[in-house]
Amino acid sequence: MPLTRRHYYPSPQSGVAPPVWGPGLWRTSPVSLTRCGVPRKYFGGSPNLHGRGGCDVDFDSIRTSKLYISRPSRPLRPRCVRKHHAPQPATMKLSLAALAALCAAVRVHGHGYLTIPSSRTRLGSESGVDTCPECTILEPVSSWPNLTVAPVGRSGPCGYNARVSVDYNTPAGNSKWGVTPVATYAPGQVVDVQWCVDHNGDHGGMFSYRICQDQALVDKFMTPGYIPTDAEKQAAEDCFTAGTLPCTDVTGQTCGYNPDCSPGQACWRNDWFTCNAFQADSRRACEGVDNAALGSCFTTIAGGYTVTKRIRIPNYSSAHTLLSFKWNSFQTGQIYLSCADIAISGGSPTTLSTSTKSATTATGTGTGTSTSAAACTPAATVAVTFNELVTTSYGQTVKIAGSIAQLGSWNTANAPALSAAAYTAASPLWSYTVSLPAGTTFQYKFVNVATSGAVTWESDPNRSFTVPTGCDTKVTVSSSWR
Repeated sequence: MPLTRRHYYPSPQSGVAPPVWGPGLWRTSPVSLTRCGVPRKYFGGSPNLHGRGGCDVDFDSIRTSKLYISRPSRPLRPRCVRKHHAPQPATMKLSLAALAALCAAVRVHGHGYLTIPSSRTRLGSESGVDTCPECTILEPVSSWPNLTVAPVGRSGPCGYNARVSVDYNTPAGNSKWGVTPVATYAPGQVVDVQWCVDHNGDHGGMFSYRICQDQALVDKFMTPGYIPTDAEKQAAEDCFTAGTLPCTDVTGQTCGYNPDCSPGQACWRNDWFTCNAFQADSRRACEGVDNAALGSCFTTIAGGYTVTKRIRIPNYSSAHTLLSFKWNSFQTGQIYLSCADIAISGGSPTTLSTSTKSATTATGTGTGTSTSAAACTPAATVAVTFNELVTTSYGQTVKIAGSIAQLGSWNTANAPALSAAAYTAASPLWSYTVSLPAGTTFQYKFVNVATSGAVTWESDPNRSFTVPTGCDTKVTVSSSWR
């Protein structure tokens, strides 16, 4: 049967061949190859043109073991072979897992990036260097349910776009990004932040905003002409993880648990921000957070949806530092990283107020939504609480060993032990609080000491932290065993 336009078939149960889409709304017979290269006659389920796009097998439906026809949200380039092929024997029927893998292999990549404040990724797009800002992806990795276990490799805390070979962990030439801050905030200020998720790449999951207070380490990511090593990128990622800005720090902000996570899993936490349920019937996944219109922010593939939250800037000062954004996908083994150059200082805060609807929109400066912090006396010492999620057995003890005397100077015998007073099966929390001079920089690791005295160290690299110099007299560093 030749290709016809807008030719619809009844359901497969009627015995009539179901449709197969090609470019636009082309349909052809079930024995023609689809865009995934699989004869439609071997698909189960019934036609459902609900338009998730990207591939003719809908990934939402795969999760419930149902396969549907999915119409792209916009015309796509022809990818199908326009000819007939002989029907394959029943023994050639593909498994659901194999079909999902095959479809994923051809699915368009492109998903999300930080837009407010203007990230290096966004500036790369606006300057014409990056033709797919939403394609800055760390993959394949373990992104779920443990949100912090995956090494970042070359992606670092600012992201690496393999599609265009752009490393955002170093400033660009011609001052396109990374040379000066795009926004200035005050310590303790509450600000709006926003990222953009692509219509064809909303994988659900959770996301966070982070600030590393180890200025010497962050400076490596702001040195023109220098690309940090993978070890430096990982050390910075650990520092940013320690500097996660909790959702719960903003009074009145809803900070729920992810509906695709279960109690007892590492993702069962509400200090991170969460997307809605991946398979929700309405306001699904990340696009459902704002429930904004398609095209409310810029992506190159299928148009984007804004995802807006509020964070509290830590009581820390820096003339130039980085705000890192991290989104862990629930559906796929992918993590998305980007960062923005900011300053944190006293006085009147300013932010970059821009439209995110177009990559060519001009940039202007204005006042951002904020709550300024009152003046205070900087603290001489800060009570630092280390919260570590690690599952242990009866008789085991978790310690923190580090490069300073207060943490045993790397001697595990002298390293302080964490308390398991708040430990539960659902939340295996170990905690320790120590008073440290403001501005102290150190490295550390957690160790598990067995009843026999045998010591098990966390995997490399060392974690690092700088005690904030500001008004706060206490700070919490949260992490998971690795």
